[in-house]
Amino acid sequence: MDKKEEKSAKIIKKIIFNIPMQTYSPLRISSGIDDGITDILVLKDKKGKAFIPGTSITGVLRARMSSIYNPEAIDRLFGSIDDDGNQSMINISDMMLENAYIVNRDGIKINSFTGVSEQGAKFDFEAIDKGATGKLNIEVTLREDNLLEKNKPNISYRSEHKNLNFAVNGDVYEEMTATLADMLTEGISVGALTTKGYGKIKSIEPVKMYVFDFKNAQDAINWWQYLNDKTLQEPLYIGNSLVSTVSEKDFVMQMDFALQSSMIIRDYDVDERDEEDNITAVQMKSGDDFEIPATSIKGVLKSRAYKILMSLNHHDEQKTEKFLDALMGKESDKDDKNDKGKKSRIYIDEIYIKPNVLHSKKQSRNRIDRFTGGTIDSALFTDKPIWQTDKSKATISINLRVQDCEQKEAGLMLLLMKDLWLGNLSIGGNKAIGRGVLKGKKCTIQYDGESFLIQDDGEFNVSGDMDKLELYVQKLSGE
Repeated sequence: MDKKEEKSAKIIKKIIFNIPMQTYSPLRISSGIDDGITDILVLKDKKGKAFIPGTSITGVLRARMSSIYNPEAIDRLFGSIDDDGNQSMINISDMMLENAYIVNRDGIKINSFTGVSEQGAKFDFEAIDKGATGKLNIEVTLREDNLLEKNKPNISYRSEHKNLNFAVNGDVYEEMTATLADMLTEGISVGALTTKGYGKIKSIEPVKMYVFDFKNAQDAINWWQYLNDKTLQEPLYIGNSLVSTVSEKDFVMQMDFALQSSMIIRDYDVDERDEEDNITAVQMKSGDDFEIPATSIKGVLKSRAYKILMSLNHHDEQKTEKFLDALMGKESDKDDKNDKGKKSRIYIDEIYIKPNVLHSKKQSRNRIDRFTGGTIDSALFTDKPIWQTDKSKATISINLRVQDCEQKEAGLMLLLMKDLWLGNLSIGGNKAIGRGVLKGKKCTIQYDGESFLIQDDGEFNVSGDMDKLELYVQKLSGE
């Protein structure tokens, strides 16, 4: 290596993050193996401790950053393997998880036409419940060569958001790493099933960004002190949640409902049976909170979307499935190596409800002989669904986002919202006996630069351009 190359590789700056992170929804990162009982096991180290690989976090951050900065800037920070090649400036650690409580979840495939599970399509998997914590360490190394004028990237924004204030001292790399601080303060989603509410992690506190500039003698001393005893001085930057990470092309809807009947989404990982009560099913919980999984909501919406589209398409199944595959994704065809599948563009959050808002109550029922219409002897059973006492209050919030949403897709979302709002679309089990019925109380929508507010305050009121909402539905029916 000649002197010029040696000088260009000289380390002149370090940027450090030591971030206390927490999981805020179930997390599933598969180990790729099963134990003969559970189909999918979570990833663990050789000591049996669950962790999130640094590669998973890096991939998510790179994808998120790519929506803001141009490819040249991203390749400089994260590295590239093109003809020129570019060493990554960023090193992200694995995140070892403490207090990782592993739960077992069941998955099924629902037939969109019949609305029931398909034969042989049931599977179970492990997931890490919300509340696990871990330390995420990120180190960015800036070399002299990185700051040469010819190597500085064009840092122009690709996003339409002009109010992002990430600039720090005019340094392009400090600006980009400050953006990382904001993203991790706001939170990211990693692992599988992220469109179904899984994998939400974020910093427990605003992320602190520490910069060591070795041109400054004191910073060099501070760096050695950090290496010796992990002592850190004042941060150069403290992260904020991004002003907005949602594109105007995204359709964002928050729906607030009151529960009009009982609801139960069975927790198969809990067994509360006893001889006296013979409890056969209890509502799913996470810690003390009642939980409504996004997988259940998404399954219900997909089934109803299929019926709506079949009606509009004059029962053209091929056209309906093509529309849904583009919107809600599809699995890859195992028999076709070129078929990589499609990722869903609909994101729905997991729902957690405090026990003081809804309560669980035993309900006993008899099995009925369908031939005689009478009860079956010794067939009394009890389950524990959740109930809402004051039905005038909104207790269940469903957050939904459609990425890069077309107007006809926005129209479909409005029709699905209407069915939920009017109680025509139930969530959970035992729908045949009236469970899972909701009543709309409030709905906020952001799309295409417009905002809408729908609320039930004794009357049905809409704030915003109703003609726009009608246009979206017409686009769907015209399609």
